[in-house]
Amino acid sequence: MGHMSIRFAVFVLGLSLVVSAGCLNLGEGTQETTRYYVLSPLSISELKTEVLDDTKSVAIGLGPVTFPEYLNRPQVVVRGGRNQLQIAEFARWAEPLGENFSRVLAENLSSLLATNHITLFGSKGWMPTNYQVTVDVVRFDGTPGEKASLVARWTVLGDDRAKVLQKKSSFSEPTDGQSYEALVSAENRLVTALSREIAAAINAVAQ
Repeated sequence: MGHMSIRFAVFVLGLSLVVSAGCLNLGEGTQETTRYYVLSPLSISELKTEVLDDTKSVAIGLGPVTFPEYLNRPQVVVRGGRNQLQIAEFARWAEPLGENFSRVLAENLSSLLATNHITLFGSKGWMPTNYQVTVDVVRFDGTPGEKASLVARWTVLGDDRAKVLQKKSSFSEPTDGQSYEALVSAENRLVTALSREIAAAINAVAQ
């Protein structure tokens, strides 16, 4: 009985150590908190005044806006090298990136062109337009502590679907820190840069 009691006590002690280690590992695994990010439209303080008043009555349709498949995920994608991508498991978009990007671009164009007549492709409110803008995003990612990049091909079509303008735009923005928040802020500035370029093009053809 004495030997059995000792063996049982050793077994219980060993089991307790295993459970404790498991709890410790579980605690370590849950320390990381998932953070959610969104792109945001231009604020009033960021708007410039060079937009033509004539564009207030211009109706614009935005879309389709397409994204590469590697961005079709909730996680923020980080560029690890020229041919390497990393998925930030604990840094996620609060909604599908393509939808967020399209809505912010539409809001920016509406503000920059001073027009409320702008609709997203596929929405219930789609109406006849003076111009339709299609966007094919080729790259939209970056590296915390370095820079964020946006490459997009976009086309402006007239009301008769004739091609008015076609362009490929490339932008980069330095990140102001090592955090994912700094990376997303840089990406937000990239959307602003694209918005300004498209708005300027529509301004030019609307005259």
